[in-house]
Amino acid sequence: MPLPAYLMAAPDGVPWLTLLVLAPLAGVLLVGLAALLRLDDRLVKIGVTAWMLVPIGLALAVWAGFDARSTADGQGVIQFVERVPWVQAIRVDYFLGVDGLSLPLVLLTVVMAPIAALASFNVSTNARVHFALLLLLEAAMLGYFLALDFFFFFIFWEFSLVPAFFLIQVWGRENRRYAAFKFFIYTMAGSVGMLLLFQVFYLSTRFAGQPTFDLIAYGRLGQGLPVAGFQGDLQQILFAYIDHLGVADVLGRFPLLYTSIAFWAIFVAFAIKLAVWPFHTWLPDAYGEAPTSGSIMLSAVMSKMGAYGMLRILLPFTPQAAQYFAPVIGALALIGIVAGAFGALSYSNGDIKRLIGYTSINHMGYVMLAIAAAAALPGGATQESRTIAVNGAVMQMVAHGLSTGGLFLLAGALYERAKTYDLSQFGGLRVTMPTFAGVMGVAMFANLGLPGLAGFVGEFFIFRGAWATLPLFTLLATIGLVITALALLVMFQRIFLGPLNQRWKALPDLNPLEFWTMAPLLALLLALGLYPAPIMELANATASQMVSVFMNVLS
Repeated sequence: MPLPAYLMAAPDGVPWLTLLVLAPLAGVLLVGLAALLRLDDRLVKIGVTAWMLVPIGLALAVWAGFDARSTADGQGVIQFVERVPWVQAIRVDYFLGVDGLSLPLVLLTVVMAPIAALASFNVSTNARVHFALLLLLEAAMLGYFLALDFFFFFIFWEFSLVPAFFLIQVWGRENRRYAAFKFFIYTMAGSVGMLLLFQVFYLSTRFAGQPTFDLIAYGRLGQGLPVAGFQGDLQQILFAYIDHLGVADVLGRFPLLYTSIAFWAIFVAFAIKLAVWPFHTWLPDAYGEAPTSGSIMLSAVMSKMGAYGMLRILLPFTPQAAQYFAPVIGALALIGIVAGAFGALSYSNGDIKRLIGYTSINHMGYVMLAIAAAAALPGGATQESRTIAVNGAVMQMVAHGLSTGGLFLLAGALYERAKTYDLSQFGGLRVTMPTFAGVMGVAMFANLGLPGLAGFVGEFFIFRGAWATLPLFTLLATIGLVITALALLVMFQRIFLGPLNQRWKALPDLNPLEFWTMAPLLALLLALGLYPAPIMELANATASQMVSVFMNVLS
């Protein structure tokens, strides 16, 4: 069957996306072979890190062949599509594709995976298993960003918890078991509502004559775009099924009511992963207790899974409810921004990893604010301002992943030297560790949004786009900028400035491995800060088409 105009297969016929997902899994098999051959752990570590360059090469090949300006039938074209019938009885397809929303996050994932591997070179306990779990985590995250059938999307979503759970549980700090179970249970609990909802969506489309788990078809139906074989939009299809069951006779004949229930079932699942207030309490524990590699992958990539889900599913599926509840979502984002900032400040004389974790809650609050602003009632907004907000959210996710991953890497390196994360124990280390201080300073300034570095670009575009629809929330969100900057500056002061704690006078500076691990992150933060077009242009056409539906007063 020929693909519709909004789906485009790889021009050369190569299954690039399947290769991208399978490459880390092939690495797991190589780790197993190394275990059978009883190869030295250090050789395995080097081999896994080198193998992680393969997904980078595949992702760059996809990026090189990606047409960021391509649109058709009211949406950005999904490219490099691979679609094969999988379970015909329930209409499940093996369906992979990439667009301007997913490709930046795919690139972020393949960049951060080898960084996490390099940060694990000091792991001595069950090192082969540790590195195999990193590969599994990379594969699950890539699959999540590329899967476009809910069956596979949900499998990758849930499977990503398994390697993350064991990384925290086995190699984490003192309270690792509590943190691992809290992280796992929170995310699993949030997923239940989304899983049940998609069963209702499936039954609704079956009642309409064409059952499907196709995420792109659902998104088009939600936005009122035509899909072969369907009449009406997703809200009408869902209400027709609810009415058929007799539920509407009990709860009322209000289609928006049932779309709103769907909205909140989806929102809660992704809000937990994004650590939106009040669903954020798992994050400081998980980030703080995880090993360095786990903290890097959780903060740099896994938290972005929630935001991606909102852009891929929440807004396109339920635009009427999204517009109606945008002020509520904006308020939750604002609370998270301010709470995350003050939470970070409360640890300015305490645990460095928890401080960085709370700044992540703050930064993901900005992403949530942009998503709410993109959907809010028109007010003074244009399609351009909404597109700017979504572009800012994508840029913020990439910049935050690079800078926060770098900060966690350096925090781990500091712990390897001093065996403590307690900021009150440090002071004056700039004298003995000048390179460390300089590198951490750049990562910190990128994280707090210094102009000229990538973090500033994302925050600037979010504030610029959000001002048109949620001006009061946007204004109050600047409190978070100031307080987070203060927390990070105090952190830097506690570690590197003031009188030298003589206990640490012999601490070594960054070694070559640590420096060259950080170098690509710093280079990307600087390059994207000065010239953000490579990321912004990827998302622009897709974002512009997606937000066009919100220019009407849908609710």
